[in-house]
Amino acid sequence: MFLKRKSQPGNDSVKAHSYISYAVDLYNNNDFKKTFLQEAFIKGGIKSWELRAGRYEEIIGEVDPLLSSGSLAISGNALPIPKIGIANTRYTPVPYTKGWLQFKGRFSHGWLGQINYLKGAFLHEKSIYLRFGKKNFHLHGGLNHFAQWGGTHPNGKAPSRFKDYLYIIAGGKGDASDPVYQQGPIDIANAVGNHLLISDIGFSYQGNSSLFKLYTQTIFEKGKGRGPEERDRLVGLKIASRDRLIGFNWENAKHSILEKIVVEGLFTRNQGGPVLYVGQDNFDNNATYKTGWVYQERIIGTPLFITRNDALKFHQDLDTTQISEWNITSNRVNGWHFGFKGMVNNHLGYRMLTTYVQHYGNYSNTNVFEPFKKQLHLLLEGSCHVNKRVNIIAGLAQDTGDLSDNTGGSLRIEWLLK
Repeated sequence: MFLKRKSQPGNDSVKAHSYISYAVDLYNNNDFKKTFLQEAFIKGGIKSWELRAGRYEEIIGEVDPLLSSGSLAISGNALPIPKIGIANTRYTPVPYTKGWLQFKGRFSHGWLGQINYLKGAFLHEKSIYLRFGKKNFHLHGGLNHFAQWGGTHPNGKAPSRFKDYLYIIAGGKGDASDPVYQQGPIDIANAVGNHLLISDIGFSYQGNSSLFKLYTQTIFEKGKGRGPEERDRLVGLKIASRDRLIGFNWENAKHSILEKIVVEGLFTRNQGGPVLYVGQDNFDNNATYKTGWVYQERIIGTPLFITRNDALKFHQDLDTTQISEWNITSNRVNGWHFGFKGMVNNHLGYRMLTTYVQHYGNYSNTNVFEPFKKQLHLLLEGSCHVNKRVNIIAGLAQDTGDLSDNTGGSLRIEWLLK
């Protein structure tokens, strides 16, 4: 069940100056046994600047929100995290550059709730993107910084004061002389909290009738060092790493049977190599924030990784006793993804996603994933635009491979009240 209410200016000339928007998305599933808010927010903006508060859907990264396999940062796989923040929502010219250089970005504070190893933890989020080019050709580069911090672990409360927040913003080390940093398994030598950096680089070309985009993302969680005390050195920022998401996007400017194509490859099998402290980066996992880069038991970043709960549900012959304590059970993957969408006519549309993944587990459970596990994911979705306020969307999905075999369907009615 889908219910939505939104109010904002109906024309670009008004929105270019100021606007207010709000929405509530209410879902009911599991045979009407579970009701939850997918979105509940209010936003207000002037030109490209926006203040926002609440739970709102947001995919962070220069990937297609409907056809991508998912950004390494925030992919939309998990329920939106409640946040407050400020954002520059679209590329805006930098003064004195004659329009050749543009920027956008965001700065937010979020709450990760109680379904975590450290209950009541916070989220810090910021990003900056620069784009160069004025007409048909653009180069872009962005850096996204996320940190899980604060919260309460079994041995006490993690640092959550304003001075600790400043450490989080800067990615700084803890204060060894501060008693607060002695009451639990808090990493003092390295950056406080669980930090995640995502680089995002690419270019686009706008032709007469088509848009072409090539992009790549890399993930950085730990630098190289001789031991745990040097683990988070920024010298390890791996923009040139072999572990990355690579994507190509083609978009037709006109409505047609084939409007958009996305092709992506995700390769995270290396992670600096098997040598501890030099490698074994263990993407999306953390020794203190043991839940990892997860919200409401769903991975916040790429959905091609597998959590421990998902692995335990698989009906095949995985040796679950050796999966290891890390919550992200498989983060070493090779994946290939294809997405297509288009319109059959003015009312009927479709979307098709195909993803093939090879799972190698993580460096703590390679014996469980030898040989690697193969998995194929398929989704076919059709939509009927009844009128401006009502959409009917039906979908059929199938997972098949060494890990699980499932077939499912969905039927949605979207009703825009205003």
